[in-house]
Amino acid sequence: MLELVLNFLFGIKKFHSSCIICGKLNENLICMECEKRFDKYKKFNIIDNEKLIKDKIGIHNIKLKQQYYLIAGKKVYWEKMLYCFDYKSIVRKYMLQYKFFDKSYLANFFSYEILKNKKVYEILKSYDIIIPVPMDKIKKSSRGYNQTELISNIISRKGGIISGNNILEKVKKTKTQSTLKKQERKTNIENSYVVKCVDKVKNKKVILFDDIFTTGATVNEISKKLKQAGVSKIFVLVIAKD
Repeated sequence: MLELVLNFLFGIKKFHSSCIICGKLNENLICMECEKRFDKYKKFNIIDNEKLIKDKIGIHNIKLKQQYYLIAGKKVYWEKMLYCFDYKSIVRKYMLQYKFFDKSYLANFFSYEILKNKKVYEILKSYDIIIPVPMDKIKKSSRGYNQTELISNIISRKGGIISGNNILEKVKKTKTQSTLKKQERKTNIENSYVVKCVDKVKNKKVILFDDIFTTGATVNEISKKLKQAGVSKIFVLVIAKD
């Protein structure tokens, strides 16, 4: 059933078109060969912040130590976070091309990968609004688009979730997070975002969408602002986790 829905939403029909990744003739958005290359790095893992705090399972479970480290000793404002891929190899390659090399069409691929996962699709539909991490106006103008906004728009449109493109604004120009150390990232991003439309998010369950999760400083700072604005639940959705 989900496949039929996706075929309708993405306009996928059984006729020969081109694979969005390699360009070879194919009857789907992505060919089987390219799909297998991405499959190696697919995770669709959920970090349940509430459960980790309640059960403290990260302390004694080696596999969860890294996840528990995300919340240990500091305030985290989101409840759950899901990442779709490990930020490695082919995933990293095409995410960089999408962000920095004017390949905005890859938004269709990444949104398709998110929505075709039945578990994720059902989770997302249980939330009220999806909000992309905004860029400052100068950077967006220079790049030509906000990569998180493009994917968020597709998820909103095809998943039937209210779009929150104008909810947040980045009001402070910051250094690129990837060039900074962990503590510097947190300081760099502080007070960079404001919630413009408090009335639209108060008591709402929100999906906060970003492309890459490294230290979590950006989504945590935004989550803090959203909680201060009255948001009831925050589900952080990212394409990949570094």
